[in-house]
Amino acid sequence: MLFCKNTDFRENNMQTLPEHLVKEQRIREMLAHLGYHSLLLTRRENFAWLSCGHKSVVSYVSETSPVFLLITPSKKYAIGQNMDLPRTFEEELDGQGYEPVSLPTFGKSPLEKAIELAEGKLAADDCLAGIDNIAAHILKIHEPFTSEEMERYDQVSKESAAIVKELALWVKPGVTERMMLAKMWGMYLEQGFEGDCMFIVSDDRIKRYRHGVPSDKPIEKHLIIAPAVYKYGLHVQISRIVHFGEPPADIRKRHDAVSAIHAAVLNMTYPGVRLASMRQKVFDLFDRFGYPEEKTNHMHGGPTGYHNSYPDRCDDPQAVAVANMAFTWYITVKGAKSEETVLLKEDGIHIASDNHDWPMMDIDVDGSVIRLPDIMVK
Repeated sequence: MLFCKNTDFRENNMQTLPEHLVKEQRIREMLAHLGYHSLLLTRRENFAWLSCGHKSVVSYVSETSPVFLLITPSKKYAIGQNMDLPRTFEEELDGQGYEPVSLPTFGKSPLEKAIELAEGKLAADDCLAGIDNIAAHILKIHEPFTSEEMERYDQVSKESAAIVKELALWVKPGVTERMMLAKMWGMYLEQGFEGDCMFIVSDDRIKRYRHGVPSDKPIEKHLIIAPAVYKYGLHVQISRIVHFGEPPADIRKRHDAVSAIHAAVLNMTYPGVRLASMRQKVFDLFDRFGYPEEKTNHMHGGPTGYHNSYPDRCDDPQAVAVANMAFTWYITVKGAKSEETVLLKEDGIHIASDNHDWPMMDIDVDGSVIRLPDIMVK
């Protein structure tokens, strides 16, 4: 869904290079600016970013990639042990110009080999002994997302929203939260997603816990489905509320409040706005709607991308929104939550996770109408 803001937008330079070469060019410019010559990428999110949505994984609970990517002034290497490198190189890096370096299981580690192959001054994306960690600088060159990334983001957001809609139609009273988690995991895995935070929380647990890890409790009346998942390395977070029977006034009041706060911050999302001012808007609206205590009960969200979210970026008074960027604001009070994955483009925001066929509510914000999900009443 598109909402436009009357603002002068800067146009991005036309992307003429293949996506992976655009990103390599950003890396080389960053290294030159910082005074480094080679870069070692060891984390899974940076592998996904540089490889244009591919994945390097053995352990799904590890943030470290089993295959390291090394960019030097003259070459690009994919470095891993011989039990990991062949599949990753053939299925994830084909055609991207890397030189494979397959190591025997007993011998030099990928890190030792990378240090040996690096040219000049080496930096990395994590804390590694003797190597400067420039992870914060690498994050900055993830954006603006390429046109291909924006297309992938739109796709995976819609896929996730469709899964949640199917779950909402499937669930009925008596199903336990954990049973629903199993159903949800299976549906996401079947479509190539990986999980991050998979929250399903119902009834009295909604008011008691913000991070409602699924329990053995049977669902009775009130349910929040809030998965944070990713595909092609891109994180998608959404929340949906289901109520069996007409919701009581208190639940309706809380849902309307978080939706209004969410709509207001979306209405001010455009290129050039300061991230800190967006979060301050959220703070101010918690006061206005009568929930001042909620300002410090959750993080509230902000930019997202190759990590679940980056609410800490709203601490930087100089950080601004740019075209081809993604946001997830998770606005929550006890008993209610509003959360969408939003793409900021040159012409305004697109709520990529909009179901279209989910019950919706129109919210007026200074003359603009923002459409957000309502409670599904079953």
